[in-house]
Amino acid sequence: MFQSLTMAKKVIAFEDDPALRTQLESVFNSIRDEYQLLATFPNPLGLEQILKDYTPEVVLMDLQMLEDDDGLVALYGIKQTAPDIKVLVLTMFDADQKVFNSLCLGADGYMLKSDFSSYQLPHEAIRKSLGMIFEGGAYLTPSVAKQILKLFSDLSIGDKVKKVRDRFQAIFRPESLEANFASSGLTRMQIIVLQKIIDGKTTLQIATEMFLSENTINTHIRAIYTTLGVHSRALAIKKAIEQKWVS
Repeated sequence: MFQSLTMAKKVIAFEDDPALRTQLESVFNSIRDEYQLLATFPNPLGLEQILKDYTPEVVLMDLQMLEDDDGLVALYGIKQTAPDIKVLVLTMFDADQKVFNSLCLGADGYMLKSDFSSYQLPHEAIRKSLGMIFEGGAYLTPSVAKQILKLFSDLSIGDKVKKVRDRFQAIFRPESLEANFASSGLTRMQIIVLQKIIDGKTTLQIATEMFLSENTINTHIRAIYTTLGVHSRALAIKKAIEQKWVS
């Protein structure tokens, strides 16, 4: 037994649903000779340290935990700092943009939670998907695979891929920006949205630049107002200037 666990590939998972985390632990227990689930986390905070502590060979990643796209930001971070780690996205989202962004950022597979949970033998679904990934392939839920064929038939695909990668590079590495807003209490995504507001961008412009919906941007704006104790863009900008977060 000790030998088989030693040979098993090391896995960690990021998932905000406690019930699904428990299910994953049960599933991996049944295939522990091949894949050892070392730990599960409700969000990707402290990602860099987690990767150092557990040195996983594969990560299961939800796309939305604490805020929109924090799973995608974490995926980008993993592939930038440890590209050999395999990442299987396990999510409820089958929207074209979510799928496209995940693959552009280097996801090795994309499985819908609905497919996983409804699978007669969930451990076989995980074994099949991870086996395909480690053999050099890319696992895609069947419905997602059809979307990808359609998306990648677009002649402007190269430009779209670059835009997605540029967007997440800006989100993942805003060190100087984060340092300026260190005392604000805002999340990384909220800081970027606030900076764009300060730059005079409209909600539609911010949404377009960040490949998000206007509704998502409005959600971030409301969270910014709550954290800063203000109720308008003008007051948010005024506070940023008063606190010397911007010059």
